[in-house]
Amino acid sequence: MSMYDHLEPLKKRLRSLEIDQVPDPWKRLAAFSIGGLRSVGYDRESDNLLVVSSQGRGVIDCLKGQKIARDDEEYYENETYLEAQGIGILSDRIIRMAGLFGGGLPTITEDGWQLECVTLSFPEQMVILLPPNSYLYSKPNRMTKIYEDADIRAYGFSYSGKSFVIATPSDVTIFARG
Repeated sequence: MSMYDHLEPLKKRLRSLEIDQVPDPWKRLAAFSIGGLRSVGYDRESDNLLVVSSQGRGVIDCLKGQKIARDDEEYYENETYLEAQGIGILSDRIIRMAGLFGGGLPTITEDGWQLECVTLSFPEQMVILLPPNSYLYSKPNRMTKIYEDADIRAYGFSYSGKSFVIATPSDVTIFARG
């Protein structure tokens, strides 16, 4: 008997999940192809997302699903402090970043929505969205598998809790609620 046997029912359930649409009130707004994506970070005072890649920097309005700024100059974020200088509407801000060099975005909202990234079969990672008062490891565990990829660079909510992103080395997918 293994000390992890108690996780077998959860693993079985997770393996049976298919990728599904996000539940209400969430909507998948947009997906952007971004070659060489290194990191992403939300502004603390808006739902604007700074994206740093090998192609430069961009800003996405995550409530509208639109790119609002682009700078194709080569730029390297601060790998020690996991911060990057904003551009466009965020040009006067230093943004905390998550991605290739570590860091993390918020994984729970103030009203209880949660994101979990689970690896059952390396290297595949799945992102699970849980509604308020639902938990991955206990009941009730109402969950929706919303994404799966072999290399999830970053995932998480904005500080307002009105949007969330999933970033891989080649794209960023934006979700939002009204």
